[in-house]
Amino acid sequence: MGHEQDIRAWLSFADMDYDAANILYAHHPRPCEIICYHCQQAAEKAIKAVYICLDMPGGIPRKHDLSFLLNQIQNKVDISKELRQYADMLNVYGIVSRYPNEIHVDDERTKVALQYADFILQWAKQKCIK
Repeated sequence: MGHEQDIRAWLSFADMDYDAANILYAHHPRPCEIICYHCQQAAEKAIKAVYICLDMPGGIPRKHDLSFLLNQIQNKVDISKELRQYADMLNVYGIVSRYPNEIHVDDERTKVALQYADFILQWAKQKCIK
């Protein structure tokens, strides 16, 4: 798979997670923890697409911590304070929402997670798609 195809594949997977989150959000009762997990996954895959765009040595880390991932590319791409805050907020959903009774997420936090994931997706697309 070529460089451009890899980027599109990662962004496509990010879009699928984000789309799944939005579809689940339309259901009642909303599975908020699962929605937020998909938001974190969308952000993670979007950031990993940026790794490919930047041709980072060593390839994509097998890490799920969004803050770690952003720290690894901070010298090669602009990362706003806002982007960092959104990634930090979404980070928690990548771990604790995998297990029952670890976190309770309400509708308001779920809406925010959807917004933050969208922001990170758009940032990644801006950096990768010419």
